[in-house]
Amino acid sequence: MSEDNLPTGTAQWLGRIGEDAGATAEAVSNVLEEFGVRAQPILPRARTVTATSIRIEGQKKTLRSEDRFLFEWSGLGPGLWALLSEGNSKGKSSILLLVRAALQGRFPGRIKKDIWSWIDSASVGFSIDDVQYEVRILKEVGETDEKQGKALLMRRDGTAEVALYSGSAGEGLTGAVADLFMEELGFERFHAYKSASGSVVEHGWPAMSAALFITGPSKAIFGENMEDGLPLRLIQMFIGLPWVSTYTALASALKRTKDVSDRKRRASTAEKSRIAARLKELTDLLAKKKGEAAKLPDRSGLRLDLDRLDGEVATAQAAVTGTRNSLEQLRTRAMNAAAVHTETRRLLQQAKDEAAAGYVFRKLRPVCCPACESGFQPGRFEAVEAEACGLCGSSEVHGDDDDAANLTAMETAAKDADAAWKSASAAMAKGEKSLTDAEAIREKALRLLKETERQLSKEDVSSQLALDIAVIEGRLEELQREGDDQETISDADLATQRILEAATDLTKRMMEDMQAAIMKDVEGETFKLAEKFGVANLETLSFKPHRMDIRQGGTDNTFGGLNVGENLRMRLAASLATLKVAQARGFGRHPGMLVLDSPAAPEMSAKDFSQLVRAVGEVVAEMPGVQVIVGAVKRPELDAVVDFSHRREAIGSAELF
Repeated sequence: MSEDNLPTGTAQWLGRIGEDAGATAEAVSNVLEEFGVRAQPILPRARTVTATSIRIEGQKKTLRSEDRFLFEWSGLGPGLWALLSEGNSKGKSSILLLVRAALQGRFPGRIKKDIWSWIDSASVGFSIDDVQYEVRILKEVGETDEKQGKALLMRRDGTAEVALYSGSAGEGLTGAVADLFMEELGFERFHAYKSASGSVVEHGWPAMSAALFITGPSKAIFGENMEDGLPLRLIQMFIGLPWVSTYTALASALKRTKDVSDRKRRASTAEKSRIAARLKELTDLLAKKKGEAAKLPDRSGLRLDLDRLDGEVATAQAAVTGTRNSLEQLRTRAMNAAAVHTETRRLLQQAKDEAAAGYVFRKLRPVCCPACESGFQPGRFEAVEAEACGLCGSSEVHGDDDDAANLTAMETAAKDADAAWKSASAAMAKGEKSLTDAEAIREKALRLLKETERQLSKEDVSSQLALDIAVIEGRLEELQREGDDQETISDADLATQRILEAATDLTKRMMEDMQAAIMKDVEGETFKLAEKFGVANLETLSFKPHRMDIRQGGTDNTFGGLNVGENLRMRLAASLATLKVAQARGFGRHPGMLVLDSPAAPEMSAKDFSQLVRAVGEVVAEMPGVQVIVGAVKRPELDAVVDFSHRREAIGSAELF
């Protein structure tokens, strides 16, 4: 199949990919399905988005006023429209930012926080072709959290209203609005592969709708972001190229596949050895760090222990005090028992001594009188025993039986005293042991308390250790992934890559043929409009999807080299040129709506600004269905440019709301 006979339909496209890749139709379909690639061969029909009404209501909270306000603007349609005021900070930008927030479903978007807090009711009506839609927001004055607001997305079918979304003004509304526009405008998401993360990202309605709002100069000709080649993709989409989303999905899939293959190829034996050595080094270091962390005290546990040990020390001290008091009583009791025991034994010994002495004296047989030494008559003590003392003659003689009875009683008392003394001594010894034990318990609790306080007084290095461990684990995980990528490339991988390469190359050629022709037309229209909008000394212009080269004043330049005023004019010229070419060719994807906020700000005189707005108005008048809304400072020159029925003005010190 030659270059002049490139496929135009899905079946031809699939067949050509199979031929170029040497694969079956089934294999091609499986690979495309695996990577989510969908054929988009049809020339798109342009659908028109038009703002139809804007309403804002709320209560101001300023030093000068707390009055309620209401701004209403209805009956908007195609053509040039303007929000004008004699000075800044009159509400122009806030109204246009409300339109942007509604069309993106992102509240508050770029609306200033104080102004967003004043609003309690807002709505933006718009149409897609002839179907009417409206986004409404309700919230309390002073509320700044969009999630606390109530949002409604409605479609009007004749007199009936259908709620497409009802709920929070947060992410749910954003998704619902994006789905609506992507579906109704026939847009497909752009795909881009991120080598750093190994992931595919998608760009949808938020990135696409940014191209409808021009607020000043930008590095990007279309939209606001340069990442992932978005300006190129937006140009390709707006000029109506078929296969754009198909190509971006294929290019992302191919980059991803090649990235994986390149990682595998880079893996060598030396690399594997290096990874293994590094893994061991990091594993050892991780074990060491975890060991250090394991030895660290649990500071929250230590604080709990400190409270507990405080209580234990207090309890132990109370026990020592109580035990010491009890011991003092036991010692007194033992001392008293010892005194009683000693006295009883003395009395017993005395009684024994007295009994023995009495017995001895009673058995004596003296031969003379101990007083006068007169001798006794023989046979005096040999007569029968009388109940009187043979020496003194006393009749009350203390006999041995009485002594025995007394000794028995005294011995019993001595035994009792001895038992009481031993019992008191044993109780005292036990009390002394209890005191020793109580003091030991208290000392142990005190040692633990001091050790806990010492541990808590140390520098807390647990956070640093945790960070070190997390870093090492992250590096280990990264190295393990590198190690996993050391596998060889399989035949299936190679076959998949061949199919993706063939599909990407074929789809790119199919796009580029048509793209070159369309971009030639866009280039010519952009040149004309740029001159018309006031880009001075413009000699030639080369506009390719990926860059713009300019010959200006005898020197070569690029889009990035333009001054801020020329940058704005060129962006506006490119957008309207794309729209004009799409209308002329009968296909395209630009929604036909542009919002310009304060275009006179970037180094533009009143005369130049009026010339720009007049030129825009003339161009828009030649393009049915196109709507341009401008927010600007009111100048007398604009009276002849913007019809009075197509503008809202704040005269003098008045504000739009």
